[in-house]
Amino acid sequence: MVNSGILRTSAFGSVIGESSVLAPQSESHKRVVNAELLLTALIDAFSILVIFLLMSFSSTGEIIFMGKGMELPKAAQGDLLDRNPVVKVEEGKIFLEDKEVKAEDLTAALLEVRKKYGETHPNEEFPGVITVQGDRRLKYETLNGIVLASSQAGFSDIKFAVIMK
Repeated sequence: MVNSGILRTSAFGSVIGESSVLAPQSESHKRVVNAELLLTALIDAFSILVIFLLMSFSSTGEIIFMGKGMELPKAAQGDLLDRNPVVKVEEGKIFLEDKEVKAEDLTAALLEVRKKYGETHPNEEFPGVITVQGDRRLKYETLNGIVLASSQAGFSDIKFAVIMK
């Protein structure tokens, strides 16, 4: 069929053609299977993977995770959040650092957070910053209770999680 030309040298002279079981083209007629890696395909796959990971990575370091159906209030001005203790109100329940806390025990739990900060950061002044995350339809009484408990525990700088307009 194909006795000469570029097709014979590329198709039948390849590693797969020489190691064919039915009609081996090599001189030793041994069953040798050598597979060449197609680096172009591997580089393409890894490039796509790297691009996907870079696009899904948050460079702002999202600190707050919102529950389903939660709408944060909108604000005209705001700053990027730093890593601080987060008090979250979701479905009528209060969470401190993702652990459910009763409203009457919130001050004690915040004092415990302050105590742990003092143990892990000796010789540093307590910053007293806390972030409150709640739905925009949150009742004033609930929010006021969180603010009072925070101030009683020594958190003087209370920040609210908002969405920028």
